[in-house]
Amino acid sequence: MSKMIKRICFIGLPMLLVLIYFSFWASDMYVSETRFSLRSPEGGGSVEFLALFGQSTGSSGADAHVIQQFIESPVLLADLDQELQLKKHYQDSKSDYFSRLKSDPTKEEFLKYFLKQVSIHYDQMSGILKLKVRAFTPEMAQVICQSILTKSESLVNQLRERAMVDSLALTRGEVTKAEGRLSFAQKQLLTFRQKYNLLDPLAEAGAVQGVVAELESSAIKVRAELSEARSYMQEDSARVISLKARLNSLEEQSRIERIRLTGTDKKTVSSLAASYEDLVMEQEFAQKQFLSAMTSLEAARIRAEGQSRYLVAFIKPTLPEESMWPRRSYSIGVSLAAILLFYGLGSLIVAAVREHAGV
Repeated sequence: MSKMIKRICFIGLPMLLVLIYFSFWASDMYVSETRFSLRSPEGGGSVEFLALFGQSTGSSGADAHVIQQFIESPVLLADLDQELQLKKHYQDSKSDYFSRLKSDPTKEEFLKYFLKQVSIHYDQMSGILKLKVRAFTPEMAQVICQSILTKSESLVNQLRERAMVDSLALTRGEVTKAEGRLSFAQKQLLTFRQKYNLLDPLAEAGAVQGVVAELESSAIKVRAELSEARSYMQEDSARVISLKARLNSLEEQSRIERIRLTGTDKKTVSSLAASYEDLVMEQEFAQKQFLSAMTSLEAARIRAEGQSRYLVAFIKPTLPEESMWPRRSYSIGVSLAAILLFYGLGSLIVAAVREHAGV
């Protein structure tokens, strides 16, 4: 076989097929693009500042990789197929055989094909994610790109809510416990007041003490008057008898009030005041504990909110006006280079085998 025929067979014919395919047969595909990033509520200033020095942005980078994995997952593909009928679109018989999806693909084959049509790139320096989607029509490319963006945003929201719930779970438990303790203390205080028909036993004890003090003061005055009257009156005089009766009455009333205040009965004013004071202290402590727990919950919420991430699309999914795929000139050039490379390697192998065989 002459060199000319070899070149025609191994270079000319393959290149002719490549030219025919990319010039007349290869189906046009349209590319929709969007760019987005993850930002915290206080803004992304610190992210860009760190990026200037090539430093990792920590949790933002981790969340971005989660988004990448999600976009390349079979879960997202299944949702998109159910929502947009992707399989039907990519199996369009109007498209060329090599560009379209086979008629009966497995899940793995469908995912592999889908990942060829979708590309997601994360730039660690800027923290920007670039998403590109290819489809056979401009509208479908934009719809797929928008749907992926929407579902990614939903995922970010779910991750934020889950992280917030997890971070607030402990403090919410403390708030619940403190609220229960405060409610129990208030109920005990109310039950105590209703049982003894006393609004404030402490004030009642103070009032009784005031009565005792007033009776003692009156008794002292009567004793002084009685002593003075005895200095110039007989014991059976009306004045002395009246003062003695009045003194006895004051002393008896004072004794009754003292018993009421400090007697051995558990229902004395002092005992009730002491029990009431314990209940009041418990209520105050429970109230302070509840306020402290609420403050901790709010601080935890603010801290969790500050650490959360939001998906911000600063370039919305584009609607392409012209086909950007396949890159015909580039593909023809690469194909020519590959054919020439394989032809050259084949020629070298054949020459080496002939030389070794002594032909």
